Amino acid sequence: MKSLRNAITLIVVALVLLSSSSLSRPAYVPVFGRFAILVHDVSPGYLPQLRQITAVIDEYGLQNETYLFVIPDHGGEMPIWKYREFMEFLEELRRKGYHIELHGYTHIGDEFSCNVSTAERKLELGLKALSYLNVTPKYFIAPRYSLSRDALSVLLWHNVTVIGEDFIYFPNGTVEPIYNREYTWYMPSFLLPYELTSAESAYANINGTFFLSLHPEAVNNKAGMKFLKEFLRFVSRSGLG
Repeated sequence: MKSLRNAITLIVVALVLLSSSSLSRPAYVPVFGRFAILVHDVSPGYLPQLRQITAVIDEYGLQNETYLFVIPDHGGEMPIWKYREFMEFLEELRRKGYHIELHGYTHIGDEFSCNVSTAERKLELGLKALSYLNVTPKYFIAPRYSLSRDALSVLLWHNVTVIGEDFIYFPNGTVEPIYNREYTWYMPSFLLPYELTSAESAYANINGTFFLSLHPEAVNNKAGMKFLKEFLRFVSRSGLG
């Protein structure tokens, strides 16, 4: 087993270094520092899963590095302000240092692949929803990373920084490439050694900010949670500087 792990490690390191010349190019984003966790799909429907995820993050003291991207009205049927337990949970996390951010409005389809007026309306509704938590979000991730140019312009005009799958867009017009990966999308157990070694190798070798994306439920199987615990332990031991 140990020899197999060593072989996997060597193969993955080679693949990471050879197939991802972009490892030397992603931006170091000072406001995020060396490492940031992006938790997508934060909504009342995933409260048990979110509790499990944040318990692991708390264990390794990475609250300040974690950004919770909230869906204000998931599916058009879950307005967050009607879910007291969920709102109290978010408020508790905010006090611990977690950041509350915006992830679309209903998350139905590619809702932010839209015109200016629709984007303005949805953003206004999202900002109003988060105002119940006394939060003004600084960052936005579009559902499925699907975003029209019109919607992007609206968000930037409102001084909201947009995080995409491969780029980050700042209100001042700056666009930077980023290293943003999700390793735990319903991960089967047999892929755990590969994905863990891949993530550790990437973290050790990139020169920019490492963004780790997570989705509740997708990460909450046995392999996903083991990856999360072991990788966050590795990051904590490696340092955030």
